[in-house]
Amino acid sequence: MALARLKSVAGVTIPDTALCNAAVDLLESSSPGFLCTHCLRTYIFGSLAVRGLGRSVVDEEAAFCGAVLHDLGLVPPYRRDNRFEVDGADAARQFCSKHQVAPERADLVWKAIALHTSPGIATRLADEVALVHLGAGLELLGLGLDQVPPQVVEEVLERYPRMNFKAEFRNLLVEHCRNNPAAQVFKLDRRCCAHRRLQVAGSANPDGTTIDVGRAV
Repeated sequence: MALARLKSVAGVTIPDTALCNAAVDLLESSSPGFLCTHCLRTYIFGSLAVRGLGRSVVDEEAAFCGAVLHDLGLVPPYRRDNRFEVDGADAARQFCSKHQVAPERADLVWKAIALHTSPGIATRLADEVALVHLGAGLELLGLGLDQVPPQVVEEVLERYPRMNFKAEFRNLLVEHCRNNPAAQVFKLDRRCCAHRRLQVAGSANPDGTTIDVGRAV
């Protein structure tokens, strides 16, 4: 499945620069389809969440690259011996270096990815870091989902469908743990056992007429 290269979704502009397009190319060439659409949704939902807090991103390229590349550490080409967040952050830093991104901007991308599963930390840092954390939290746990209008959720899912994301992502984490049992990995615990069922249009959800989104209890 080729990713749709859209200019905007749900009022969020998708950065169209050489760096951002290269990040999408890397995502698409290294990751399964369900992970690709998840990463694009992370950027969109994260942008909406940051906007809802009255904050604004200064470096849109860094925020976009952080969101699009935040799960690289889960795919075979970039798995190492660390937490997947750190392996992904290291891979993204290498990507930034390859594309001659200034070190301070590459560090911002690194932090956005390394801290995207760190509640209480990411939101106290730069807005680019907060965006990836908030977007990923909504995607995986449904955190902040009640603040997003249903029609906005439906539009995002229509443009970038979940593709059985919850089950596929769980399988990916299990595979990661089997290959790297010594590394700490983000825990899918009881927080993921309570679900909000989202009613969406069939065209937005090829897996069925409802979508389970894990949400914290």
